[in-house]
Amino acid sequence: MTEETRRPRLQVVYPPRRAKISAEDFQEPASQRMLFPLPRHGLLIFMHFPDVTEEEFRETLRHARPSFVLELRSSPRFDIGGLNRRLAFQAFQNQNTTYSDLTSSLMGKLDMGAVLSSLKKFLETTKPSFDRPVVFLMNRSESDENFMKRLLETVTSFSLAPSEIYEVPKFIASSVTSVTWRKSELGTLKVSE
Repeated sequence: MTEETRRPRLQVVYPPRRAKISAEDFQEPASQRMLFPLPRHGLLIFMHFPDVTEEEFRETLRHARPSFVLELRSSPRFDIGGLNRRLAFQAFQNQNTTYSDLTSSLMGKLDMGAVLSSLKKFLETTKPSFDRPVVFLMNRSESDENFMKRLLETVTSFSLAPSEIYEVPKFIASSVTSVTWRKSELGTLKVSE
């Protein structure tokens, strides 16, 4: 066994980086070079609280210009950064976005089945065209992968537009660095990559 194979190898895994929200994220790829780019049809934006920042919230609304913001949190709050309920609703109004609280009838007791039933009723009643993105406000602690899958199934049963998911905050995968440790002549450890 050579000395190289006996050295312990470690990998340093860096945490995912937060990606900046940009206008291109919400535009049809074929229209990005147009003077007035088209919104991405069928785009579903899952905005996770409390992880989202005020800047991400505002930039998502400004760039996505959603047709609807659907509240799926048991305790709807907008106190992130300098934002408050009044400013959030003003931002919805500025973007011609309709806010609908689908959990208010649950009185703070979140039941995922009831939330999906409420969403289904909303979709049956309003019949959104999904020609502009739709934002779902969610608490990360109240939603899991199974709930998001069921939510997506519910929405796609009402939409002819292919659904695409965009999550806010948006993270970019991190890099991995391999490290080899070796002893120096003085007994201290040195790192070589």
